[in-house]
Amino acid sequence: MDELTKAFITEYAKPMPAPVGVSNREIVKKAVRFENPPRVPYCFSIPFESDFFETAVVRFLFESEQKNNPAKGELYYDEWGVGQIVTGRGHDQSCEPPLDDLGKLSTYQLPDLASPSRFEAFKPMLEHAVQQGKFVLADDPINLYERSKQLVGFEKLMVSFYTDKDAVKRLLSGMTDLMLSIIDQWAAIGGIDGFMTWDDWGLQTGLQISPEMFREFFRPFYRKIADRVHDKGMLLFLHSCGDIFDIIEDLIEIGIDVLQLDQPRLMGHQRLSDTFGGRICFWNTVDIQWSVADERTESEIRDEVKKMISSYHRFNGGLIARHYPQPDDIHLSHERNWAIYNAFMDMGCR
Repeated sequence: MDELTKAFITEYAKPMPAPVGVSNREIVKKAVRFENPPRVPYCFSIPFESDFFETAVVRFLFESEQKNNPAKGELYYDEWGVGQIVTGRGHDQSCEPPLDDLGKLSTYQLPDLASPSRFEAFKPMLEHAVQQGKFVLADDPINLYERSKQLVGFEKLMVSFYTDKDAVKRLLSGMTDLMLSIIDQWAAIGGIDGFMTWDDWGLQTGLQISPEMFREFFRPFYRKIADRVHDKGMLLFLHSCGDIFDIIEDLIEIGIDVLQLDQPRLMGHQRLSDTFGGRICFWNTVDIQWSVADERTESEIRDEVKKMISSYHRFNGGLIARHYPQPDDIHLSHERNWAIYNAFMDMGCR
């Protein structure tokens, strides 16, 4: 780990302001459990302030250190055997799926992501974050739906839901077993408060697959993951983009504790709150499509934040505030990020 990374991690682990005797960890847990937190918990990038210590952030730094600065447009193969084209951004573009023929599944080997050696470097920094009272959020390096699309290819996967159901379920089962082992490894470190996975289920007007198909293929495996996370004393976080309204009830029944949304306006704040409020905690950005419009004013930003807090936080908790972590990708200006930060601070996070 270079000195710049060490300095970053030290800064990242610093606790945020809280009432005397209350840690950042406790504020987050109270919000998730609807136990009247003293303020709305948050995760901001401008300025860099967070109640969380996320291993996903640290993993991104480690992976950036280890890359050999490949040129934009260069092709390489990751440890899953998926071709990746360098984009020069936070995520590269996948191509050449190794399981475009699911008949290859019988000889395909999943990478050993649960090897204890992969977690050793995290241990001292997570112990430090625990001492500082941060909410420690472990990351999922698999992500069932996203990884399935990369391994099989999007179009092939969509067809295989109908033509090769057993093979798809075998793939999901194998990845789930690996994920359970990863959860066990995080738990062995100690002090982990939550586990987060990322699967973008939504389009602009609804789901990418039908709710019935989600329930047949993914809900049973999500339930296994939720049960293991809760057995280890952690909370389960899920990020999902788009309009996913039709499966949120499923997610609650599965045991998702926190739903992280970057486009909550697609489904409507009041609609989400009236239907699901008090039963699942929302970790929301100010909508990443609405907020980037050139004509958007600071007054509109403040009104949007006020509406979000009044909608979701009225259940003695139920809301965590967030900045979109890759503002350059959505062309969200530095000034707009500051406006969002100040609005949240003035209306519930301070």
